[in-house]
Amino acid sequence: MERRRPRKRPPEPGREPLQPVIEETRDEVQASDALVEAQRRAIDAALNFLAYRQRTGEEVKRKLASRGFSEPTIEAAMRRLTAVGLVDDRSFVGAYVRDRIAHRPMGVRRMIQDLYVKGVPREVSMPVIEEVFQDEHTDERALAERVVEKKRRTLATRAGDEAVLRRRLRDHLVRRGFGGPIVGDVVNSLFRKSDHADDE
Repeated sequence: MERRRPRKRPPEPGREPLQPVIEETRDEVQASDALVEAQRRAIDAALNFLAYRQRTGEEVKRKLASRGFSEPTIEAAMRRLTAVGLVDDRSFVGAYVRDRIAHRPMGVRRMIQDLYVKGVPREVSMPVIEEVFQDEHTDERALAERVVEKKRRTLATRAGDEAVLRRRLRDHLVRRGFGGPIVGDVVNSLFRKSDHADDE
């Protein structure tokens, strides 16, 4: 005797048209949960990276990309970090310039180059450099004078080798990012001071 197959239960009124929407919504929620989790992990990775020292926005992005986070996840994490002030390129530039003034003087050109490598464009860095110079009551020439005076004390040259000393001092200033006019003027001024001291 042939067994009768159970009849399919008819869908409840109004349920069948909603089913695709329900499934789509469930997929979206699951994707959203995964995205939120990815953002949380990206922010956590960025916080660990920032724990050692201040970083530029581009440095943080590069770090997160190297960890395998997707671009949308990185952008979402960066918005959060920027909103709370943990990533601020202007603040980074200000701290960088003050550190260079205090501990390792260099020319504006070198500062701009170093900051550009870190992801800060000239149009962002240059105004901040000018502001810091004004706040610190210094300028590029004053930094060059400090550099050349210190370097002269460390250079071992024979008496009378003024041409060699001048060249080494000029080369040193150029490597530290100072421009030609300042280099020549500062070196010449240093030797004029020395000549006056010898006359006395």
